[in-house]
Amino acid sequence: MRTPTAALRWIALLTALCAAIAAPAQEPSLSDRVAAIERSSISEPPHDSARLINALLAEHPELPPELAYRIDLVRARNLALAGDYAAAIDLGKSMLERAPSAPLRTRALTLLINCATNAADYPQAFGYLRQALDSTTDDSPGAAAVFSLASYLYRHVGEDGQAVDFSSRALAIARAAGDARDECMALSNLANALSAIGHAAPTEEMRHQQVAACTRANDPVFTADALKGIGQALMLRHSPKEAMSWLRQARAKFVEAGFTTGILETDITLAEAELAAGAATQDAAARVRDALPIFESQHAWDNVELAHRVLSQVAEAAGQTTEALRHLQQANLARNRLDDDAHQRRLAYLQMEFDTVAKARRISALESDRQRQQAQLEAHARTQSLQALALLGVLTLVMILLVVLWRTVMQRKRYRHAAETDGLTGLYNHQSTLARGQALLLHCRRGGLPFTAIVADIDHFKRINDQFGHAAGDAVLRALGTLLSAAFPQPHVIGRSGGEEFTILLDVDTATARALVERLRARITPLTVLDQPVEYSLSFGLSAARDAKASLEDTLRAADLALYRAKRGGRNQVVDASSGPAAQRTGAGLVVVGTGIQLGRHLSARCLSEIQEAECVFALTDGATRAMLVELRPDLIDLCRYYAPGKDRRQTYREMVAAIMPSVVAGKRVCAVFYGHPGVFADVPHAIIAKTRAAGIPARMEPGISAEACLYADLGIDPGRHGVQSLEATQFLQERRRIDPRSLLVLWQVALVGDVSCTRFHAEPAELQALVTRLLEDYPADHEVILYEAARLPVEQFRAERLPLKDLPGARYEEFTTLVVPPLRAAPQANGSATVDEVDSGTPA
Repeated sequence: MRTPTAALRWIALLTALCAAIAAPAQEPSLSDRVAAIERSSISEPPHDSARLINALLAEHPELPPELAYRIDLVRARNLALAGDYAAAIDLGKSMLERAPSAPLRTRALTLLINCATNAADYPQAFGYLRQALDSTTDDSPGAAAVFSLASYLYRHVGEDGQAVDFSSRALAIARAAGDARDECMALSNLANALSAIGHAAPTEEMRHQQVAACTRANDPVFTADALKGIGQALMLRHSPKEAMSWLRQARAKFVEAGFTTGILETDITLAEAELAAGAATQDAAARVRDALPIFESQHAWDNVELAHRVLSQVAEAAGQTTEALRHLQQANLARNRLDDDAHQRRLAYLQMEFDTVAKARRISALESDRQRQQAQLEAHARTQSLQALALLGVLTLVMILLVVLWRTVMQRKRYRHAAETDGLTGLYNHQSTLARGQALLLHCRRGGLPFTAIVADIDHFKRINDQFGHAAGDAVLRALGTLLSAAFPQPHVIGRSGGEEFTILLDVDTATARALVERLRARITPLTVLDQPVEYSLSFGLSAARDAKASLEDTLRAADLALYRAKRGGRNQVVDASSGPAAQRTGAGLVVVGTGIQLGRHLSARCLSEIQEAECVFALTDGATRAMLVELRPDLIDLCRYYAPGKDRRQTYREMVAAIMPSVVAGKRVCAVFYGHPGVFADVPHAIIAKTRAAGIPARMEPGISAEACLYADLGIDPGRHGVQSLEATQFLQERRRIDPRSLLVLWQVALVGDVSCTRFHAEPAELQALVTRLLEDYPADHEVILYEAARLPVEQFRAERLPLKDLPGARYEEFTTLVVPPLRAAPQANGSATVDEVDSGTPA
């Protein structure tokens, strides 16, 4: 801008004076326009407020200092929203020295704190925070904003407790003042602080409150932040589809506000949700790639790490192993840098704390000097000395009283402990065991928990005393007290009932109680007393409180009877009071049911009845069916938890069998629910039925609609027309099974062909090529085959992808994809040509 001449300056001055005289209301008009610009900077994209600033300055190049200062605050905020934190910090620094008022200086400090934090300059951020905190009290203007930023910074250095305190303080101030914007920011920081300490439910509630407050404040940036926070909370609850809706709303709000960093962060989280929901798109991956350079330039290593991990998953899903590994390595590098940044933030925080302590010490030293000088001028030093002695006497008396009180409390604890416990074993005595057992039984009834009583007795204890002496008997009791305390920690109740008998009360079912007892028995080893090995064993009786009216006395009596049976049966064993011929008890036994393939449509009324009537229900189904069953049986036990990446499925099946059988053996009415037909391609149902019947317990299987039944219906195939050869793909390939190409060939689990380790859940092109090579011995290369997948939901369509045999290795596969090879009209000729049966080549209706 050119410098005006002296004449022009005088003309401008006279014009301004005339305008001031003629229109005394001009100043409020300017203030209103600046206030409108401030509101626009919060609710509209940065370019809108920038346009309003240019228009104002074009009309009024010279603004009053306070209004000019407020305009500069808007400019600095726009620079920060655009991601230019360095320029925003430079402008903010220049404003600190010329602040026309304390509230405006506080606003500049909060801006500098925010920008320095986003630029990862934590020493500078903590320096400005200390300045703001030193000049801020609860009733200071802008206090809510300062405390919100303090919460934000303290959370980033791991001081989560202080972060919660500051954000709660800010929220109380904002709500008392009725300031929606301050309430919006305080709720954002409180939600982040609660999330950092693992309080998931309060975090989501705070995010919903933040949406309401930020919407009232007309602040799209923090409204979008709240929407994104809800989406992240839903991701933690494994609800990616629901999270996607909130994240898309958040992104739209960030676009509306023109906040580039928020848009890019939301793009990464949205891509992660789409991957988790199985709906990832190339557009999402492209947005993540576009965001990477920007986050790297900002040193936002947390976003860089997440972006690379998302791209790694995208590459892995596309079969690009090398690319996936490269992104994973980049993610680990970003994690290392993030850890370094966290270390630097912690150092900056500790430096601020150190400086604060040093400042406090200097102030304390100056205060001490002043007190010494004042003391020298006092004329009544002797009176002060006497007062000090009197105070010392009072303190001494207080200390003596505290010591006496402490000793009294400790003695009462020792007396109470001695009155409640057995002196030899350290366990509860009989009376304390009954009292605490009654309390545990009531707790179990209120919480719907199982309750099991165990009565144990040392076998041939008199023989131990007679043969080795009472010292050996006491040693056995002490050792057993230690073993029992370790095997059954609180809230379980363990007591010595008298002599060599013990009572154990647990809030678990009998199967778990038996497992704990067996673990205890395995830990019992001979003792050495006076250089002599002393062997001992225990007999156990178990009883469960099977209904809400069962008393502690009745349960213990049943356990006693079971103990007598253990003694009569040869000792050193565990007997359940409910054990016996399970087949003779009404309703006891096992029924295995199938849910069919399609959710809701294939589950028969008989199966539903079995599920509802069973005492114990186990399920191995897809997620949608499991969710429906949980509404019917909230106590359902999910067997999917035994699966793990890279784990041998045969080991998984053995663990599932081991999980089901204890309830069956315990005489319960057990229902095991499996996806599809429970007897088709299912090892666990057949194994548990065989084991149940071998134990003399009734077991049966209720059939379900299988994928094969759906295949015949969907593809319009009549298995009786040409015959069917139905084989598992790996078995067919490994055992070199001979086939008749004139019959229909169905190969199951084709995606897992060649997986003899039973650890893979995806298709391997090399193994698929080996399968094609084998099939080419009987079929021509252009023979049309079908990749079939049954529809699992009523709203889905089944998959029937037709392609030449030679193209199988490059096709798409799911774990449950089935290969259907239609029959040849005639056996292949010498030249390899053949025709396809017209019945099996039509498009299914």
